[in-house]
Amino acid sequence: MTVPTSKKILIVDDDQMSRKLAEFVLKKDGYQTTSVESGEACIEHLKNNNDIDLVLLDIEMPQMNGIETLENIRADKSIADTKVIFLTANEFSKYKEQSNRLGVLDFISKPVYGPEILERIKAVFAKETTAKDTILVIDDDRMNLKLAEHVLAPFYNVETSLSYKEALDYLSKELPALALLDVHMPVMNGFELLAEIRKIKDCDDLPVVFLTADSDRETEIRVFREGGLDYIQKPFVPEVVLERIKRILSLHKLQTSLESEVRRRTAELEESRRKHEILSLQVVKSLASAIDAKDRYTNGHSSRVAQYSKEIAHHLGKSIEYQDEIYFVALLHDIGKIGIPDNILNKNTKLTDAEYEIIKQHPNIGVEILKNITEMPNIEIGAHYHHERFDGKGYPEGLAGNEIPEIARIIAVADAYDTMTSRRSYRDALPQDVVREEIAKGRGLQFDPVFTDIMLKMIDEDTRYEMREEEQTQ
Repeated sequence: MTVPTSKKILIVDDDQMSRKLAEFVLKKDGYQTTSVESGEACIEHLKNNNDIDLVLLDIEMPQMNGIETLENIRADKSIADTKVIFLTANEFSKYKEQSNRLGVLDFISKPVYGPEILERIKAVFAKETTAKDTILVIDDDRMNLKLAEHVLAPFYNVETSLSYKEALDYLSKELPALALLDVHMPVMNGFELLAEIRKIKDCDDLPVVFLTADSDRETEIRVFREGGLDYIQKPFVPEVVLERIKRILSLHKLQTSLESEVRRRTAELEESRRKHEILSLQVVKSLASAIDAKDRYTNGHSSRVAQYSKEIAHHLGKSIEYQDEIYFVALLHDIGKIGIPDNILNKNTKLTDAEYEIIKQHPNIGVEILKNITEMPNIEIGAHYHHERFDGKGYPEGLAGNEIPEIARIIAVADAYDTMTSRRSYRDALPQDVVREEIAKGRGLQFDPVFTDIMLKMIDEDTRYEMREEEQTQ
């Protein structure tokens, strides 16, 4: 069952069968209808009934046709804003110019076809839910304001200003969709007024169309130079005014919509990037935990090395991006230990030469695991080079000095520091003064001198010896 819409429609047609058919279709869909047979009767009915939501007006009628009827409707202020759809058995195109001028909302072909008329009417009423755009017209000539209001009122909310003071006062409180601005006005001309308008909050990109009786090239050039989007010559040609305003508003709305869409997509991409980073960090931390779980005496080692490495980078004045990168890289510096047998990793006595050679394979194993992670190009650097020595006596490549990637040189210091400040299978954490002495001994030999000095500074600042593995309850 169709739910009544409560919308009231007036059908105007000199053909009784056409009226009856339209009434039948509309009432079946829940509309309230009234029908009359002439333009004169239509006008009379509208004057006596202010609750008509839409008029279906036949164009081809005797005495007063649809065009003439609508002209009389628009001329009467009490009924001028009546919504009208034309009914016609002829081609729409022959009436297009007059229809645009008179504010016709649509055309429906006769004879009336049920689904078509219902869809067209629903579309018209759907547009009602969208507020009309407001046009501000600024002109010192009252007749020009009246003419502009007459032309625009069927389609837009129209506000008028006779002076620059009225215009600036209005714009300080309200923001229209577009302003029509006369070029020649006393005290302050249109170009000067536009400069003042641009100073008002939110009016910096208000679309402005100039109104001018001038037709010289200089005025045309100045209109665009001063920031006008277009100009309309006086006296007005209604069709030109409507088409230009429609085009400018459509382009402005499209631009605004595109800007809004760009902001929305940027926000979405930023959120996606943030989630990707969080996910990446969670995955990397999970891998680091899996590495540390291989050795029951090195729980949390990878996370601590990552944190110390990041802190060294911070002391060096490195960028946030660099600090984040070294944190990720350091988390996975020992990932190659996944490929080392547990009995060797967890051995609590001295390793044999053969076992030590197996241990020394974990940098190469780490590279093989990480080399295909293209989203993080440097992720394998820590795993590959953190056992290289500054003096060239490290492994697996035997690189020396600056041949060793900087990130790996930083991680090497952090890794050695955590190894000494954590419990191992064969000893407890070393005292802080012993750790400091060992780090200092390695300066220029095992470790890069610059990063050694940073680590020594961090040790000296840690007066309570808190920068180490937390005490484990037995």
